[in-house]
Amino acid sequence: MEQQLAQHAPCSTSIVAISPESENYLYPTEVQRVVPHGDYKAYEEAAEYINDNFDLCILQHEFGIFGGVDGIFILSLIYKLKLPLITTFHTVLNQPSEGQRLVMEAISKRSSGLVVMNQLAVDFLEHIYKVPREKIKRIEHGVPSFSKPDRQELRQDMGFNSHKVLLTFGLLSRNKGLETVIKALPRVVKHFPELKYVILGKTHPNVVKESGEEYRNYLKLLAKKRGVRENVVFDDRFVSDQELLQMIYASDVYLTPYLNEEQISSGTLAYAVGVGALVVSTPFWHAKELLDEQRGVFFPFASSDILADKMINLLQNPREMAVIKDNAALYGAQLTWPKIAHKYIQLSQDVVDHPVQQEITINHIIDLSVLPNYNLQHLMRMTDSTGLLQHARYDVPDYNEGYCLDDNARGLLFVAMAYRYVKDEHLIGLIQKYLGFINYMRKKDGGFHNHLNYDRTYNPTKDSEDSIGRLIWGLGAFLRYVNHYRFSELVVDLLNEALLEVANFSSIRGKANAIIGLSHCILVNREDQSKVDLLNKLSKELLILVPKDTHEKWVWFEDELTYDNGLMPLALLHAYQATGNELYLKTARRTLRFLESHVFEEDYFCPIGNKKWLQKGSEKSVFDQQSLEPMTMTEVYLLMYKITNEPRYLEKLYTVYLWYLGENTLHRPIYDHETGGCYDGLSSKGVNANKGAESTLAYWISHFTVMEAYYQEHEWLILQA
Repeated sequence: MEQQLAQHAPCSTSIVAISPESENYLYPTEVQRVVPHGDYKAYEEAAEYINDNFDLCILQHEFGIFGGVDGIFILSLIYKLKLPLITTFHTVLNQPSEGQRLVMEAISKRSSGLVVMNQLAVDFLEHIYKVPREKIKRIEHGVPSFSKPDRQELRQDMGFNSHKVLLTFGLLSRNKGLETVIKALPRVVKHFPELKYVILGKTHPNVVKESGEEYRNYLKLLAKKRGVRENVVFDDRFVSDQELLQMIYASDVYLTPYLNEEQISSGTLAYAVGVGALVVSTPFWHAKELLDEQRGVFFPFASSDILADKMINLLQNPREMAVIKDNAALYGAQLTWPKIAHKYIQLSQDVVDHPVQQEITINHIIDLSVLPNYNLQHLMRMTDSTGLLQHARYDVPDYNEGYCLDDNARGLLFVAMAYRYVKDEHLIGLIQKYLGFINYMRKKDGGFHNHLNYDRTYNPTKDSEDSIGRLIWGLGAFLRYVNHYRFSELVVDLLNEALLEVANFSSIRGKANAIIGLSHCILVNREDQSKVDLLNKLSKELLILVPKDTHEKWVWFEDELTYDNGLMPLALLHAYQATGNELYLKTARRTLRFLESHVFEEDYFCPIGNKKWLQKGSEKSVFDQQSLEPMTMTEVYLLMYKITNEPRYLEKLYTVYLWYLGENTLHRPIYDHETGGCYDGLSSKGVNANKGAESTLAYWISHFTVMEAYYQEHEWLILQA
């Protein structure tokens, strides 16, 4: 269709393609610019290219194309456009998630015109997404122009001449419902023994990644079991548009036996109607509209018996088939790409001449352009076949120090956070290694070892409650954010074993870490009363430590400020989020205000130095500042913002994060852009040039906390617009 626009538009056109980072496509000349799927900066750069060269942008929107959770990276592009925008929504969900709704509403507000392909999508936009009706234009799914050859000659060339031929085309996946057809075939074949059912198309690449050819093999076994294996042809190919149209035209019946009604558009169905095929379909949304007025035949979802009845009746009544095909052909003649392109050109001209877009004024607190590019080089270097090594000498892993449970648990937390934004296969490999390490650290009599030597022998150091707590945090976050089917059972097993250790904790940081992990679990399953009870027990043990006197100046859990101080208010915020107990929120606010009074210097973050902890009534030590400290503070401010919607917490979060990039006491970057590693901290002499696992993970967890904050800020800004 883009080629048709290029041919018929009264101006120059160009395509900007969104490409998966892992693919290296050879694009046609119409593609003038390629945007890597997960590179949010590239979206902004693409907007500048469009602004400089064109008068209008047409966005083809489909979930799964654009980077970020629910494709939110596309907002980085549309907010920087200085020209009118038309958006074609290929999918309009009637029950969107919060993230999907956010993206759809933001695009709708920024667009001068919205195109959908059927009336139901028009109704959804108007009533679910509150889009003004005058913004919406219905333009049907286009099909290529097709010069119909002699059908009998074509059938003979394809080997169809003596057969009744049924055809289904598309990427194979379970929701296509092809088993419904195969189960119907035995009865149909009794009447038409020469019948062939052609299943044309490769298996969907995401299905191949998850389960290989399991679905295709299931269909083959099912056909054999039902005695129709010789009647089912699996044509495992991608084919050109022209060959597809020829195959549809040469077939007797085109089948779309989809299992789910919630499909707003289907290109393959449009192609079939476009060539005047006889379509037999389940009544999914697009089919109900496209095949209305006797342009096709319907059968109920997953109903093989009724499908068999319909097929037998049709194949025995060629006159009825001819009437339906003529109706489809008459309607399909209006769907050719030149005619659809003309409608787009007319809409584009109207929009350029009379723009009606609603501008969204975006004054970002968080500027994603300052974030370094995604770079796991150093983390991958620090991770071997055993797990994540603990320390480094400069850029080099220090094998002498071995591994620890703490870092691998934090590594799992990082992967859980990153996987929401970057579908990187390297992350799956890291999950396997970190979970493998954690599993290896289990003790036979319960509990977990804390340290492992490089030779994979256990180091008999004292067990660490802090490490067990961080393990619970990492496992809980994994269940909430990833819950990958390959790993979920092991994660639940490890989590249950770790929770057995919590009841006797004495470390307040161990308790705080465990509270955060428990809150993640509760937000997945609020019916798990045992976890709610344990979370409340631990949270109340933290509350007891904080002075109740509102006149008390030292409002803290201990008589000194030491390390990872943001962890305790963060835990209480999580407890509030999981239970709604206002006392947890009140105490988190009080203690956070106290902590803030000691860790900010004018306009930059200055954590407590570890040369001398800050004792009650004394002065703090500025050095050495550890890279771990900003991590939990960014998390604190993100959660405070989520709870309160107060932008000042985003400002604090961003200020804390910039500590890594040089907004600190010495004005020296702590993050290394070249390797993706993070230095171990700041001393009075400068940067500690070692790049251990804890520091590198602290940076990347903060990085993805800022990413999530950016999403939250977008939602707030859109609500204000």
